[in-house]
Amino acid sequence: MVGIRDVARKANVSPAAVSRVLNNDKTISVAPSTRERIFEAAAMLDYDLKKRKYTKKRTPSIGVISTISKSAEEQDVYYKELRLGLEEEARRLHLGMNRLYNLSDQPKEWKDLDQLGALIVVGTVTKDSINDLLKQNNNLVVVDNPDIQQEVDMVYGDLERMTNTVLEAFLANGHQRIAYIGGYQVDLNEFGKKTITTNEKRIRAYLHFMADHHLDDYITYQLGEWTKESAELLTYALLKENKKPLPTAILVGSDPMAMGVYQALKNMGIAIGTDIVLASFDNIEAAAKLSPGLTTVKINAKLLGKTAVRLALERIDGIRDEPLIVTYPTKLIIRESFIPNDGRR
Repeated sequence: MVGIRDVARKANVSPAAVSRVLNNDKTISVAPSTRERIFEAAAMLDYDLKKRKYTKKRTPSIGVISTISKSAEEQDVYYKELRLGLEEEARRLHLGMNRLYNLSDQPKEWKDLDQLGALIVVGTVTKDSINDLLKQNNNLVVVDNPDIQQEVDMVYGDLERMTNTVLEAFLANGHQRIAYIGGYQVDLNEFGKKTITTNEKRIRAYLHFMADHHLDDYITYQLGEWTKESAELLTYALLKENKKPLPTAILVGSDPMAMGVYQALKNMGIAIGTDIVLASFDNIEAAAKLSPGLTTVKINAKLLGKTAVRLALERIDGIRDEPLIVTYPTKLIIRESFIPNDGRR
């Protein structure tokens, strides 16, 4: 059976262009010659234009549901960049994106989600809420929540793998007394109700790594809020429990938290990079300006956002029905807080 992809290959254009031209999408801008070539290819391949059917007309518009409040997003560079990626790609593809929900602001209800072309969910939303959303709109893309089991499109950075990479680098450089400081997993339902657990990707990978390398006796960690202020207090608590001997390496869940760890260690007269080595996640601009510079994992949040929009458009255009999972690699940025002996970069 001839499909959209066959027509696209014949016309030498993208499947998305074929779908939108054949569906008379007024928002797409293509040259008359390209439009003519698409219809000629469809005719040559005997593509059945009548089989294009929709149970309900959907607009080329995307709704965004985020677990992060607007105020918190402004303070969190990662989520701010992710939102920019969503918005920039939506503009580039002429997609509307004016239905925005922030679950932390506790919205009362979601209305008319079936009228949207697709939904993008950012952050850890409960499985029940994902199921509720799927009942309203099957074109669902989930960003930064790889643990859900539903068959939906997913985009996320491979944090568990990179957690293991950093821990392996610590171990290869003689560090066995490795500690972890991070935040709790916070899942939200559609009404903004929080479920707080310890089942967060980075702490989970840390515990597995330590157990797999027979370092159970050295496991020590503190969890709290994902803030600088919380991390400073968590550091004091961790070192109070581990005075003799101190950990020689600390992995921190995020750069903003690492700034709080820096403050606590400096207040206690502990030299970062020598007495205790440190690594973190996010590679925000401030990480390079810390003294010593912070070794951190770079996650391209803007790229995650752009990819989520492209996946949503494929769903809107009916290019595929099968769910797609896109995992982006991360990169360790080496600075003075931890420089592996092998000089890896």
